[in-house]
Amino acid sequence: MLQQMIVEALQTNYILLHEIHLSIHTILKQQNKRIKDKWSEEEDQLMSIAIQLYGYNIDAISMVVASKSYAQVYQRLRYLRERSAKKLNLQGL
Repeated sequence: MLQQMIVEALQTNYILLHEIHLSIHTILKQQNKRIKDKWSEEEDQLMSIAIQLYGYNIDAISMVVASKSYAQVYQRLRYLRERSAKKLNLQGL
């Protein structure tokens, strides 16, 4: 009986420790992701130069901005297009 109680207590503690570890890992991963997703001024400048040279060719732009992945460049282009479209709509009103 006592041995069974000890085993159950150890299993419960292991589960709690595992959940704590997972939550800490998730928080740290989210913080790292936020840091990686931020674009520096140099990366934005490189991207604007690449857009001037190559247009909106994502392959060429992602080669110029080598520190970001293809998906990140694509996502940034979509964001910039949406933002500029909203600015144009607000200026037109």
